[in-house]
Amino acid sequence: MGGPWCSACLVLVASAFLLRHAAFAQQCGQVQVLKQGLIFGGAASTPGMWPWHVALFHLESRTRTEYKCGATIINRDTVLTAYHCVVEGTRPIAPGRLVVRAGVYDLDVSPSTLQQIRVFDIFTPQGASARNFNDDIAILKLNAQFTYDDYVQPVCIRSVPQDIGQLVGAFGTVVGWGWTEQNSTSATLRQANIPVASADDCLKSDRNLFSQVLTTKVYCAGSRNGTSSCNGDSGGGMFFRMGGYWFLRGITSFSSVDENQPGICNSRGYVGYTDVSKYVDWIREQGVQFVDPLQRGPASSKPVPSVDGTMLLRLTVDPKTKMFLQQHKSNAVVLRVKLNGRKVESLFQ
Repeated sequence: MGGPWCSACLVLVASAFLLRHAAFAQQCGQVQVLKQGLIFGGAASTPGMWPWHVALFHLESRTRTEYKCGATIINRDTVLTAYHCVVEGTRPIAPGRLVVRAGVYDLDVSPSTLQQIRVFDIFTPQGASARNFNDDIAILKLNAQFTYDDYVQPVCIRSVPQDIGQLVGAFGTVVGWGWTEQNSTSATLRQANIPVASADDCLKSDRNLFSQVLTTKVYCAGSRNGTSSCNGDSGGGMFFRMGGYWFLRGITSFSSVDENQPGICNSRGYVGYTDVSKYVDWIREQGVQFVDPLQRGPASSKPVPSVDGTMLLRLTVDPKTKMFLQQHKSNAVVLRVKLNGRKVESLFQ
């Protein structure tokens, strides 16, 4: 690895100490495959790029299923989606009629990476409504567990509530198999980067809609330029990358309707997202576990371990890096650690 690649890097010497702790590889929000090279006006993703995004199907008969929504893996037997994705009209769907497909990139293809699991139970807030999108969130418990691999991974969730106002103007990524600018749903998974909008801007854009459905548990996002979540993207997530991890912040919920295409989203309007941060306590109350790698305890006052004056750090590494280090553990290996604006001292806590 020759040549500098960041303006603030710390050069470390890898040792057996690092290798012993490489087993603590990322637990959530990490893409396992190398990136190469709903979404209306977005771009195609690549297989494995969003390993926590899954497809939710309704079982229409013994032999026929129909794609309905997206959903997000938060642990081995749990996914999050929108409440309106698990109802028909105003009536809840029986859990046994719901099928989750993970490790999927193209809905028309059943790849070797596919993991298909039936839903065992559904948990929804008491005030959930598909009519006004109130509490538009649902926990789906599965009757089997995912096997984590390069194409199936959980996302992270912040364990403490955060004010969405701090993210106004920040870009998150939405993914899905929804309606595209070609006036059809997309068979392959697409992605788009869109900014969070303020509540005021949201209301000003369409007061008739948002005055009825905008609450403190909902936020708006969108570029209003044709790039947007749309029909079929419901239930999928809006993700933000923080501290090297991908976090789920929003669940695609609702939008206004295109005046020229009845029943189709207005891709130049804002989209409403259920704010997952407002439901952290409720998720815990259902006995659901999730991971927040940024939630740390008080800084440790323990001395930094060293050998012959060389400081040793515990680093989280991906499986490919771990394998490389194991293969070269008898040699000195130089790693460049990008600090991303953090102080060097933070690595020793």
